Amino acid sequence: MDTYDRLKPISLMLGILLMAAGVIFLAAPDRITEFLAILVGAVITVFSIFRLIMVFVNWKTMINRFLFLISGIITLFIGIFMLLNPDVTITIIGAIIGVFAILLAVDRFITANRLKREINILPTVISGLVHLVFGIAMVYSALVVFTVIIVLTGVYLLIAGLMFTLSALFFHDF
Repeated sequence: MDTYDRLKPISLMLGILLMAAGVIFLAAPDRITEFLAILVGAVITVFSIFRLIMVFVNWKTMINRFLFLISGIITLFIGIFMLLNPDVTITIIGAIIGVFAILLAVDRFITANRLKREINILPTVISGLVHLVFGIAMVYSALVVFTVIIVLTGVYLLIAGLMFTLSALFFHDF
């Protein structure tokens, strides 16, 4: 049995799984966004619990144990809040990403201004505009932007799964 024959079932399965994920992303982008927000809250909550356990296990030898204890408790409450309020989580994450994108836009504009006599600054200005538009959109409506990103991801997964499947069945090029 050659390599192609051994890999064909795996490639077919991967292609079908990618297409299924793409369909799910396209059919329910709001649910995927909510799931990801809940996942972030769950990760923060679990991290906080482990951090608190670490503080209590190492209580006698730990330096700044009260600071670690307080930060663990605060992080635990934040994680639980995020678990119970996924829309708020999406808005907060979107605002953070949006502010970061706006700061990157400002950096691009400052760089373009600084280098305007030395190089063609058009790519730098375009990059700054893309960051600025994305940042404003994220701050204004994070839920919509995340939904668009999920839909685009769904389209990509669907196409990638189709290509894997076609490669395995017809093209023999994987």
